Amino acid sequence: MPLARTTTNWKICCSVLIINVLLVFQAQAQDNSPYSRYGIGDVLPQTNVLNRAMGGMSLAYWDLQSINFNNPASYARLKLTTFDVGLEYDQRTLRATNTTSSYKSRNLVPTYLNIGFPLSKKKSWGMNLGFKPVTRISYDVISNTRLSNIDSVSYRYSGTGGSYQAFIGLAGGTRNFSVGINAGYMFGNKHYGTQLSFVNDSVRYTKANYTDSTNFGGLFVKAGVQYQLVLSGDMNLKFGATFGLENKMKAYRDVTRQTFEGSARGPFVLDSVYRSSGETGDIVMPASWGGGVLLEKMDNWQIGIEYNSVQWADFSYFGQKDQLQNNWAVRIGGQIIPSINSKNYWNRVVYRAGFAYGPDQVNTGTNLKTWTASWGMGMPVRRNFYTNQYTTINLTLEMGQRGNKSDAIRENFFRVAMGFNLSDIWFNKRQYN
Repeated sequence: MPLARTTTNWKICCSVLIINVLLVFQAQAQDNSPYSRYGIGDVLPQTNVLNRAMGGMSLAYWDLQSINFNNPASYARLKLTTFDVGLEYDQRTLRATNTTSSYKSRNLVPTYLNIGFPLSKKKSWGMNLGFKPVTRISYDVISNTRLSNIDSVSYRYSGTGGSYQAFIGLAGGTRNFSVGINAGYMFGNKHYGTQLSFVNDSVRYTKANYTDSTNFGGLFVKAGVQYQLVLSGDMNLKFGATFGLENKMKAYRDVTRQTFEGSARGPFVLDSVYRSSGETGDIVMPASWGGGVLLEKMDNWQIGIEYNSVQWADFSYFGQKDQLQNNWAVRIGGQIIPSINSKNYWNRVVYRAGFAYGPDQVNTGTNLKTWTASWGMGMPVRRNFYTNQYTTINLTLEMGQRGNKSDAIRENFFRVAMGFNLSDIWFNKRQYN
């Protein structure tokens, strides 16, 4: 009887291990970004390492081996079962306009996990199972000021948390056209705290502590299309677009208002002024859309541009708006392979570069500008001809800035991301019993 070829034990073990490491590392990450206070945190890069090297340009991109989960229509082009995981080192430097001091943070975190496979060899049908972080909340800031005719006061603002998506994607189409959809569950938590204490040597004041702890979750849907126009034998013009529906997540929060003595690390509660547990409400996540175009010379070079927009002004938390605005980003990028059939290894490496620019979604009274420049390589590992296994290591370097000298706080960031792309032909019937 013909037998089906299944996944090897090491791949299953890697999948389980990476999911656990992803949750643990994300929970421990400490960026100390004050801007993560707004909405449900800082939005993390939402493309794979390959596309991040091209400025995040991904909507019109596809190939036969990588998993482009930012546009689910690309799953229709998968020809090999592919295991794709990303890992990132992130370094940030915070600077304030009213001081020369700075703060640096460093993190090493996994960024996504995907398993994609073709559903049909004769037709363009593909599927993907994915898991990725979406946002991260991490800040701890102290602000000193003086209340009119009263005294000096110190505020300590802190927050932790973030959100994740677990999803399944399906796509189908023809030789030059495909449509796909990602659908899944988005979940997470946010824990905010504010402590107030008066600074006075002669008068004793009690300190105040306000906390808000929320857990949330809900379904989400994102659709995408791609089309390829053949210009000549090896020249193609590719188009891509996506649309993410506005989704509503159920949320549950606990709110406390207390007076205390002692430090933040070991407070002694004097009185609970207000406490509410299990409040229910909704968190409304905004709709998003984008479109792009890419010019390709097969097995040689690609260059493209895309536009993305998210309607963050529609975000609401328990019926209340936040200091967020609609934002957009323009992304330009490309890649080149010097000679795909060359015996020289470095001629077969894929070299990539890109740039992204646009206003941030946080609106604190100034138009917070954000830019990112990126470079990268796709380094093939020797193919195993006997098992049809392909392995590629994608490496990306990103540097950029959030805000400028006119903003109260500006962030400079540097990221090194590595993606491991392991492809194989699974479920082949054996020729001999």
